[in-house]
Amino acid sequence: MKKIEKSAVLEPLFFMLQHLQISEETRQHIGDQLEVLQLKSNSVLLMPGKTCTHVYFVVSGGFVCRYFNENLEIPKTINFYLDDLHPFMACVDSYFTQQPSNCELRAVRESVVLSISKKNLEALVKSNPILQDFYNSLVIQALVEENELKLKIIAHNAEQLYQYLLDELPAVIQKVPSKYIAEFMGISAEWLSKVKKRRR
Repeated sequence: MKKIEKSAVLEPLFFMLQHLQISEETRQHIGDQLEVLQLKSNSVLLMPGKTCTHVYFVVSGGFVCRYFNENLEIPKTINFYLDDLHPFMACVDSYFTQQPSNCELRAVRESVVLSISKKNLEALVKSNPILQDFYNSLVIQALVEENELKLKIIAHNAEQLYQYLLDELPAVIQKVPSKYIAEFMGISAEWLSKVKKRRR
């Protein structure tokens, strides 16, 4: 991971925040707290067993969140984070509890992310009611989306899961390697290929 210039990288985040009535001074303060990271495809941003102490915003590229069992075997993709789908990213099982995570955050494309520590983010939102409301709404949305994906994994078979991705999350089909989509569906990459052929 290496740092790159912030200027253009901050624009997507500030575009998302533009509907909030925050001052230029607050925008500057937010920018000062953010670190810009550039990651190559297949880089691991957070490893299982580590504590998620930061929240990330995907400016470009994409990531998967993969759950590992207690023996660090049999990874299972449980969430997707892309620049145009769920761009706010953290390992939920660890971020709120500050306990070691059972998950990893892995880049599936060359990616640029903005990073802010939990401590700095909480200080930011505590000092600004508008940011506090925005943060709370993001947290609720993230938890709802994560829960919805887990329910789909539990309730749907592979064909239904693939149809769900096609209908509701087409960016995943377009941007995430088949290996991780197959993991999400609980099937092999070869079986996923057969599902795709049947869908055509």
